[in-house]
Amino acid sequence: MNDGKTYKIIALVALILGAIGVTIGYAAFSNTLTITSQAEVHPDTSTFNVDFSSSSSAVATDPITPTLSAVVNGFSATNATIDNANDPVISNLKATFTAPGQSATYTFYAYNAGEYLAYLNSIIFSGNKTCTAATGTTQSLVDSACNGISLSVKVGNEAVTTTSVATISSHTLAKNTAEEIVVVISYDAGSAVADGNFTVALPNIVLTYGSAD
Repeated sequence: MNDGKTYKIIALVALILGAIGVTIGYAAFSNTLTITSQAEVHPDTSTFNVDFSSSSSAVATDPITPTLSAVVNGFSATNATIDNANDPVISNLKATFTAPGQSATYTFYAYNAGEYLAYLNSIIFSGNKTCTAATGTTQSLVDSACNGISLSVKVGNEAVTTTSVATISSHTLAKNTAEEIVVVISYDAGSAVADGNFTVALPNIVLTYGSAD
């Protein structure tokens, strides 16, 4: 019995030694050949394209007519205009208020006319709100009334005002799809009033869409 076990062990060792001998012999005559390669891809940027639109079904650039909170003599707002020629811009959002409690609402769309899924990465208010008294109006009263002028934007389900910061993640816009944008310019109810006319410069609203989150 012991001889049999010994023989098996010896045979196993012999096979292992033989395998090592073969491996060492092969390694002594081997060469290492390495192939390095690289590729770069530069997508055509024209295939990524998110535009402003007056329509939810296609890119259209009709004027955007605002909705007023009330019909009051002297309270009005201008039509907004869309220009997608370069970086898309919608401009001329302007309200003329007569008293606190009034607001003008502009509703339009961001339309993904490109070939890729678009991600809304950020909504930023660029610039500061400034209020300037007209001739004959007291600037200190204007400064108080200025606190009541507010600007807000809602893009899909992302709502932001001039006093808040949007934390955005996983917000997507599929190709050939639109999402609603609502901008509201308000003279908040209960706000102070001035003793004459004044103008308000409001921040720009910058939306950034990208091909990655």
